[in-house]
Amino acid sequence: MKNAIPSKGRLHFLDTLRGLAAVYVVLYHMVVMPHPGLDTPVWASKFAHTGGTGVTLFFVVSAFSLFYTMPFRLAKPRPVLSFYLHRFFRIAPLFYVIIIATIIRDHWVFQATHPLSEKLASFLFIFNLLPEGQQGFVWASWTIGVEMLFYAIFPFIYFRTKSIYAAVSWVIGFLLLWQLVQTGLEYLPLTAEQHTAIVQWSVFKHLPIFACGAVAYFVLKGHFEDARESARRELGYMLLLAGAFVYMALLNDWLPNLLGNNYYWQGLVYLLLLIGLCYAPIKSIVNRVTMHLGQISYSVYLIHPTVVYLMIPVYRRIYLHVPTTTLAMLTCFAITLAIVIALAEITYRWVEEPGIKLGSYVYRRWFATPAATEPVLAK
Repeated sequence: MKNAIPSKGRLHFLDTLRGLAAVYVVLYHMVVMPHPGLDTPVWASKFAHTGGTGVTLFFVVSAFSLFYTMPFRLAKPRPVLSFYLHRFFRIAPLFYVIIIATIIRDHWVFQATHPLSEKLASFLFIFNLLPEGQQGFVWASWTIGVEMLFYAIFPFIYFRTKSIYAAVSWVIGFLLLWQLVQTGLEYLPLTAEQHTAIVQWSVFKHLPIFACGAVAYFVLKGHFEDARESARRELGYMLLLAGAFVYMALLNDWLPNLLGNNYYWQGLVYLLLLIGLCYAPIKSIVNRVTMHLGQISYSVYLIHPTVVYLMIPVYRRIYLHVPTTTLAMLTCFAITLAIVIALAEITYRWVEEPGIKLGSYVYRRWFATPAATEPVLAK
């Protein structure tokens, strides 16, 4: 699509969405991880306690990004192998470092150890398939388990999705598949805890959300090519407002439970926001700060749970001495973000970037032909 989807390079609005999603999840965990949870002002309570939906935004953005970058992979001698290598070296290096840090932390802080089977499941990214291990022992890593399984099947989905109709069909098909899976669970010898874990964390539950990202991609790829810039921006503003309205309706329980789980309304919310921000990249939202947050969002996401946990005594003292709940919450949030971002800068520069370069080197050294060249990619 002219202007909205450039022929190469990064999509800045996607970086912004990743950054905002990571910050939203940080706010959510800061509020709910302490026991009891932190007090929140009335004006922010529903918004803060729904910050877990930032993960839904990650899933939508992830699928959109994969559809966007796959044509660049197809220009390579071994496109599917290139895709898998890039995804592995993008995710695995930092995750492995966090696994090791978690093992050390749990031994020193909690005097806890993890069985070898649990460690292997995390190193192999298969823990989402285990009924009692779907959350992973790395805090907040359940999303990594879901993402990696989606990556595993993505080439199959990509080569069979040629239009928006096919993308919508994936949404519907995955919803039906999830209903079949839930029905099948009733006939398996599972404990109540295992059943609850599967219903909450299984990759099958989240596949319809990824499919929303595919729908967004084909909307932007195939429509309004000849629209004027002003018309596109007006459409973008409308979609942003529509997404905000649907989210407000979701927070206030105004939406009917048409799909058996109000979770799937989140997919619509973030689909609207993604398309809207593509058409109307408002500078107050899409800027250098938010784009940079998007670049380091993976580090922010994996680092922040431990920071939040260690900061709980500090939160209590701040709430004890700051006169208003609003100021106390915002002070805690600002301090938490400052620490998390500082640490994320380090891991991004010293772990993520070298991991990405290593993946490119492995592909060039062992799998690319001498004449093959690397196109410019949106990471």
